[in-house]
Amino acid sequence: MTRGLGMLRGILYFVLLIGLQGALSSLLTRAGITPPNLFLLTAAAYALRLRAVPALLAGYAVGLLQDVLGHGLLGLHAAGLAGGVLILIGLRRFITDSGVFQSILTVVSAILGQWAAFLILTYWLRGGLVTVDALEKVLPWELLLTLLVYPLWSRVMSWGLGKRPSADQQMGR
Repeated sequence: MTRGLGMLRGILYFVLLIGLQGALSSLLTRAGITPPNLFLLTAAAYALRLRAVPALLAGYAVGLLQDVLGHGLLGLHAAGLAGGVLILIGLRRFITDSGVFQSILTVVSAILGQWAAFLILTYWLRGGLVTVDALEKVLPWELLLTLLVYPLWSRVMSWGLGKRPSADQQMGR
């Protein structure tokens, strides 16, 4: 019974994620503002809930879902979210369940990992994926709005994805 309820919550969480991210993207992009990245926060939640390899795969899968729904370059956000998850996996022993500092560290680390992956792909593909204009106009809005949304969305993630395990449970102790 509990497992079925958890699966239902997970499905409802992803329906809410897709609907809300789509609505925010539609409304804010018209105003020239980059919306918060709820997919990145979901990948970060997996980084803080799962062991390293499953967390990386889950982050990549969430990014791939974001790519498929966004009609962009297939694999771009998947690699970006995997980069954010990779940074968080390295830092997660320093991130506890509460506090403003931990929230800021989580979001900033995930976004820096995402954009580092974007920069690596830009260099590797010799393309214009990341430009100075994007760094000046997209990155600050994404960072600010994702930071502002994180406390509320964190509660939604706890409801839909389950509570975060303690550090000892996460490390397999």
